[in-house]
Parts: sequence; C-alpha cells; structure tokens
Amino acid sequence: MHLPRTSFVAAIVLALAACSPSAGDGGAGNDNPRAPTQAQIDAILAEGPDATLRKMATFDYLVHYRVMEATGMVDALGGEAKAVAALKALGDQNERWLRGAQADAPRMIPAAFDGSGLDSGFAGLAIGAFGGLIAGGMVNGAVQDMSDERLAELAKAGPVKLGGDKDGKGGAELKFGTDGSLDQTLEFEGKATDGLSGKMKIKIHMDACPDPEGKLTVTLNVDSQMSVVGQPGVGGHVRSEFKLERFLDDDAYLIPDHGTNASMTMSAGGTGGGKQQTFDLKMGFDRNASSGYEDFNDYSGFSIFRMDEVKHAAKLAEQSFIYQQLIAEIMLRGMGNGAGPWESGRCVELKATSSPGKRKGIRPNTAFDLEAIPRAKSDGAPTGGTVTATLSGGASLQPSSGKVPADAKYAYAGPDKKNEEATIKFEARSKRGVGRATLEFDTKRPQAYNAVGGLDDFHGTGTICNLGETFTISGGGNTVTFTPNNEEGGSYSYQGNMRGIGVYGNGTYTVDASEKGGTLTGTGNGCVKTPMGTRCNNGTERYTLVPIPPCEES
Repeated sequence: MHLPRTSFVAAIVLALAACSPSAGDGGAGNDNPRAPTQAQIDAILAEGPDATLRKMATFDYLVHYRVMEATGMVDALGGEAKAVAALKALGDQNERWLRGAQADAPRMIPAAFDGSGLDSGFAGLAIGAFGGLIAGGMVNGAVQDMSDERLAELAKAGPVKLGGDKDGKGGAELKFGTDGSLDQTLEFEGKATDGLSGKMKIKIHMDACPDPEGKLTVTLNVDSQMSVVGQPGVGGHVRSEFKLERFLDDDAYLIPDHGTNASMTMSAGGTGGGKQQTFDLKMGFDRNASSGYEDFNDYSGFSIFRMDEVKHAAKLAEQSFIYQQLIAEIMLRGMGNGAGPWESGRCVELKATSSPGKRKGIRPNTAFDLEAIPRAKSDGAPTGGTVTATLSGGASLQPSSGKVPADAKYAYAGPDKKNEEATIKFEARSKRGVGRATLEFDTKRPQAYNAVGGLDDFHGTGTICNLGETFTISGGGNTVTFTPNNEEGGSYSYQGNMRGIGVYGNGTYTVDASEKGGTLTGTGNGCVKTPMGTRCNNGTERYTLVPIPPCEES
C-alpha cells in the first residue's frame, strides 16, 4: 500500500482539473475560477446546507475508515460490516450532539465500503463546516444587530460556555470580539458504541474586520480521535485545518479576481499491531504568485488508501476543499442579504465635522466647511479609500456627488429659508471596511421660555432663547449663569451681592420641558459672606418655564 509520491500528486492534479468550478459558474464578470461566486452560494442556500455537508461527510467517513483499517481497528471490531456500523453510530452521535435532536433512522450500508452510503452523521470536515455555519449565522445575524455597548459587554465578560458534562468538560465555548469577530470551540466525547469510542474537538475563528491589507480570515480546525474499547494502543486520529483568506478592494467589496488564498491540510494515522501509520495531505492556492495563482499540493508518508481508490479519494478531498471554501464564504458574506460584518460600521469610525460647529437653529444660507475623516477602529490608522455624501433637503453641497478621496472635504450652504431641515449622510469605503456618519442641520428657531423661580431669598427671572445655549436668570443683585451640556441639562454658577451680602455657588441642573412649558431644577452648594464668616449649604432651586414665541434674531 505504500504509494510513490508522483502517482498520488498526479491523481490530485487530475482531480483538480475535474472538480474545480469553471470560470463561468458564477456569471459574467468573474474571471477567477477559485473564488466562490454568489451563484454557487445561492445554490447551496437554496438546496440547504445539509446536502453540502453530506457530500463532505463522504470523504470524512472514507478517511476515518481507512485509518481504522490501517491500525487494526477494523479487525478488532469484528470485520468491515461491524466497523462501518460502529463508525456510523459514532457519526450519528456527533450529529445528534450538534443538532440537539435525534438523527434520522439508520440507512442501509453497502458491504464494500467506499465512504458513501452514510447519509446521516458527521465524522470530520463536515463537523467543522456545520459549526462554521452556526458561527457564521451568529456573527452575521444576531451579533451584527447588537448594539456596540451590548457587544462590548459580551467581549468583556469572556467566553460564553454552553453545555458540557457535570465535570465541566466538553460543550461549546463562544468568545466575541468587540468588532463582532468570533472564536468558537466545540468539544464532544461520544459514548462507546459497538466497541468504538471517539472524541471530537472543533475550533473556528472568523474575522469581522479586515487588517491593513484588507484581509479577512476564516479557519476551521477539526481533531477527531477514535479508539477500540478494551484494547489500549489500538486507535487513530484524523486532523484537518481549513483556512480561507479573502481580501477587500478599496470599495470594501470582496475582490472577485485574485482575491483569495485557501488551503486545507489533513493528517491521519494511529497505532495498531505494533505499527504507526500516517497520511498527510495539503492542497490549496496562493494569490501572491508572480503570474496568476499558484497551486500547491503535498503528500507524504504512508497511504491509508488502496491503490485502486487513490483517484476516488483525491476527488473527494478536492470536493471537500471546494465545499469548505463555499461554507467559509457564506460565513463571511452572511446567510441573508450577503452583507459581511465589515459593512456593519464596527470596523471604521467615520468622524464628520463642521465649521462652524453649531448646526441647529442656524440662519438661512449659513456656510459650512465639512470634513469626513475615516479611521480604522482597531489601530486608529487612516483607512484611505473614498467617501460619498448624500444631501437630503437644502441647500447645496460641493462636491455634490461621487466619491471623494479620504479624508474628504466639502463646502455646504445650509437651507435658504426659515424652519427648514437638511441631512447629509456620509459613507466611507475602503479595504478596512465601511464607516457611516450623519450631520443634521436646520433653520428652525428653538422654543423660547420665560423662567421664574429661585430658592430662599433669591427670586429670579430670565428669558431663555435656546436651552442648548448659555442663558442667565437674575434677580435681587444676583445672576445665575447656566451652561448646558445639551437641552436637558448642564451646570450652573452664580456670584453676586444681595442686600450688601456677597453670595456665590455652583451645581448642576436638569430640564423637563416641551412646547407646553416645563421646569428647571438646579442642585448644588451656595455660600453667603456674613460678618460672622462665610456660611455654605446645599440646596435645590426650582424654576417654572413658560413658553413664549421664538426670540427674534439679532
């Protein structure tokens, strides 16, 4: 069974030619035969992921069975039929564990086992792909819809653990990044079934935000171990790692042509009968070749496959490799509208500024200088790329349309009539992702109020033209200056002379008001200077706000 290296590589090359998607599979405009197309992804989603996972499971089962055969596990279990039954039972356990429900009824199994016919249960690569779909669905679904605050709480809380046995072993562990990235670990130890026991560990990682090169990475790692009950030293393992690297262009779109690196490595082997048997396989392609893509395939060690099934095994391996690319692509793009997590706005902070800074209650035709400054949240670096700005309402924006290189500058003239509103929405796109920001403008005159009230001997009145701007309330020789943080409150201070006595103090205030009127409440510390010394005390000032017509512009 020891195969020359050249024969297996030749078989892999033939399989590559036979199984690779053609350039036309994805529709017009995609000349890259390796990057999964939206048409291929749509086909999988329409058919349902189960069908894809079943196809991948064929290779899983074949590799697992050949490991069992090469290490003497098949003989120890009583021959092919019993070994296949034990392997299928183990796969069914894995599926029930993943799904949390009973698998379908057992299927008929062909006597000459070639990896096919087991249309329930998962044994290896398909387990990782199944977990990947769960992870991808989570990131591109609920996690994208979470607020930044909620996601930050999850990230700070550390791994979320689900399931597991009474000793805390096994189960699932999810770890979120503040950007929506995900690390997932799944562990399962199956009960001995028909003399065969197994352990499974899956690790999944998915980037949500690209690095400075625009690269996003997905990895799926599976470690499957088997052993024969009651026969120490008779067992085997199948380990695989799939890695997809996808690159964004300067418009934050996945590059269709030469925008993908992908690789799959697999090792299988074990011990039995005093011998150690191994199998290693690596396949993939690299976009950084000097001319086009460079394929790489590597096989070394002892072949666990029979001479007459090498080509069949190679085709199954390539098929699994292609399907894993599709699964990883679905994880990145999302299972819904195809919007990846880098488009959520969590990757890029877009700071939009205006000069002057006041944008509400402005005079008609007020001129502004605007700037849109995108920065990557992960490292604070300029993102490059472009910004587009869309104006709704009056009056004019220059440039009025199209992409403007970041950092983008605009000239804007506000609405040209009173009581009008305008909004400018900015979107930054680059290989670091997407950022969004909005600036709002209006020429509405704010609600004005007469204020009456005070505390103890202080009784003051004042006119408030704008709750969002500094205002004063005065009376009896004392003036209180209110400095708002916003229209709902801020801080105040006062200093004056009431009946020959010096007074001063400071504190904070809140406002509860509408067009029908309201109240202003201030709480702080006040002091008076008396012949016997300065006396201070805490107190609460209360003012009634009575609505009046908007103040006339000066």
